[in-house]
Amino acid sequence: MQPSDERPAAQPITISTQIFREVIGALGAGLAGYGAWLHYQPAGFMVGGGVLVGLAVVGTLRGNG
Repeated sequence: MQPSDERPAAQPITISTQIFREVIGALGAGLAGYGAWLHYQPAGFMVGGGVLVGLAVVGTLRGNG
C-alpha cells in the first residue's frame, strides 16, 4: 500500500453543551409525563402540556431580552 492510499483519520464525534442540555431536558420531560401517565393516565397529558407551555413562556421571555 502506498502512503497516498491511506485514508485520513476520522474526526471524533462532538456534541455541544446546549444540545446535551436539550436532550437531557427532553428525556426528563418524557420521563415525568410517562411517570404521571402510569399513575393516572390523563395526568401524563397534563404534564406534557405543562412542559410545553413552560417552554413557550421561557422562550418568549428570552426572545424579548
